[in-house]
Amino acid sequence: MKKFYIGAALVSVVMFLLWFINKNEVKTLKPPAALVVKNESDLQSPDKNTVITINVPKQKQSKPKPIKKFDQNLANAAEHVAMQYQSALKFPPYSQPLSPLDEDRLKPNQFYPVSSPIGESGNALTVSLAQYRFVYPEDITLNITAQNLGKVSVELANTDTKAEISSKISSANNDAASVTFKGDESYPRNLQLFVEANVAGKTIPVVAQIQYMPPSATLIDFDNAYPLNDNMITTAHLKVAKSGMYRVRANLYSDTTPLAHLVAKKKLTKGSQTLDLKAHWSVLPEGVTNMRLSDFVIERMSPSPGELNSFGNTEITEFEITDFAYDSLQQLPYQANEQERMSLEFLKGLANEGG
Repeated sequence: MKKFYIGAALVSVVMFLLWFINKNEVKTLKPPAALVVKNESDLQSPDKNTVITINVPKQKQSKPKPIKKFDQNLANAAEHVAMQYQSALKFPPYSQPLSPLDEDRLKPNQFYPVSSPIGESGNALTVSLAQYRFVYPEDITLNITAQNLGKVSVELANTDTKAEISSKISSANNDAASVTFKGDESYPRNLQLFVEANVAGKTIPVVAQIQYMPPSATLIDFDNAYPLNDNMITTAHLKVAKSGMYRVRANLYSDTTPLAHLVAKKKLTKGSQTLDLKAHWSVLPEGVTNMRLSDFVIERMSPSPGELNSFGNTEITEFEITDFAYDSLQQLPYQANEQERMSLEFLKGLANEGG
């Protein structure tokens, strides 16, 4: 009896729904998407019109991996660097050939003059110094030039804080003026020179920046060169004020002709120390006996990211090498070490990526 009431109720609900749909002028009934089978008998003998829902897991479509397009410009640059590096490996890194075109090595401490144009006449106020980096007790001397140059004022200041340290005034003579600041060990590393000059009644400014520091070591002298296997050895004597890893550079000349750029690295402790500069036989002219060393750079290398490198000074400007026994050198081709060969292969690999 209970089932009868339930069935009657269901029929009533269905009839009401049909009446309601017809009333709203819905002409077409969409069949249900699927009938879910609940009884085992239905599974054994499914009706032809019965749709059985089967949940098929969707396969995730894998996204294609992005194709990395190798930059052809990078490949070309790597090829160029690889060729240069391979050429350089014909010589040891401590003794590289030098030419008059290697200005950065021939003038390692060069100050490039700074100028300020004056109107459209082509005239300019120019400030020049003998060098960029000064080491105590060196004085700082500026040369200022311009047509119709008159009175000149120069302010020496801390580049980082802009605090003034000293100032001087000078008058021009024949369109040129010179101002000198006495060397002082307390100067900050980064210095700024602010110049204001009167040129034909106009005030023209120019700003130049330099470095100043106490010496980390001083080059005293060299012993005369001697042959050892395939190298010419010249021993440098230094007075070290601050211990650390040092890099000493010098240029080797025959008269005025540059021959080689020499580099030596060594950990030095405070006090009197020695360091050997080596020139490979391959950079020396055949039969050469007299040469000279010049353009010295004494550098204490940075021991950590938080500490800057520092530089030393020298008591000599050049050293003469005389009566060198060139014929005593073993003339063996330089063999690159494993690290140098790996670096070359890496560069060649980058170059080949673009092919």
